[in-house]
Amino acid sequence: MSSPDPGVGAMRRAFTCLLATWLCLPAAAFALGPGGHGGSSGTGSGFGQSHGRLLPLLPDGTPVEPSTDRAEFTESADILDAGHTAWEVNLAGGAVDRLSTLHSNSLELVHVEGRRGLGGGLEFGAQVEGWNQVAVQQGATQQRVEESGYGPTTLTLRERLVAGGDTATCVSLGAHVKLPGASDGPGTRVTEGGVFLPASFALGGSTHLGTTLAADIVSNALDAGHHLEGAASVELSHDFGDHLSVRGEAVSVWYGETGRPWLGVLDAGFTVEPVAHVGLTLGVATGTRGGFGDVGGFGRVSVHS
Repeated sequence: MSSPDPGVGAMRRAFTCLLATWLCLPAAAFALGPGGHGGSSGTGSGFGQSHGRLLPLLPDGTPVEPSTDRAEFTESADILDAGHTAWEVNLAGGAVDRLSTLHSNSLELVHVEGRRGLGGGLEFGAQVEGWNQVAVQQGATQQRVEESGYGPTTLTLRERLVAGGDTATCVSLGAHVKLPGASDGPGTRVTEGGVFLPASFALGGSTHLGTTLAADIVSNALDAGHHLEGAASVELSHDFGDHLSVRGEAVSVWYGETGRPWLGVLDAGFTVEPVAHVGLTLGVATGTRGGFGDVGGFGRVSVHS
């Protein structure tokens, strides 16, 4: 019997240490006190260089996340075999959302993602967001705020827990680190990270049930602090041959930041491949938080391996 690859063993030990570190972060976030404030506080009346991701503000100043931002949250549980590579480039995408009398919209250009199987059930991935633009309305005056710039880079390491494939249960465990993008852009301006647990269950034919549990340490919306954020999702998908797939999803999000209400999202969409390796995705989303509901739509054009 051949001995295990020492490189894979080292990667697995590093992965275990990384997971242990992130699992200890909730205690660190709790130690920061209410709201997770770990830095200087903002004024709460607008955004400066210290704020987190650009979000709409309700008339009372509460930051809220558009439901389209959480659409397609469920992660794939599949792990590539050793030496296999997969890639996807989202050439252009965007979303529009209406929350009461507030509007938000986003545009994304050239988001590149690559994945590589390392062997031993491990997979490494990286995503580089080329350019993002976000425009939101804020507060009682519905002031329009717009930010743009190159986006963050996300590094991910996954490990297969239960091997599956298209006809069986598949479960994996992952950790990711998000490195900040442009200092004046709409995304995170500090390093963020977390862990996630995706699973996929074959329901017969080309129908699958997917779930994802995730916990992240992310930036506060209005100041330089950070907080713990938890999310869970369930998704039902069906493939109609090789060129059309449809899906529906429910997502629940809890925020550790003071004053931010729980978010519940329902979204649905489809992806069609008019030609090989080219995909068009369109979808709709609706959500509720603190008595305020919203509705929006999203889409993108991509090429993939």
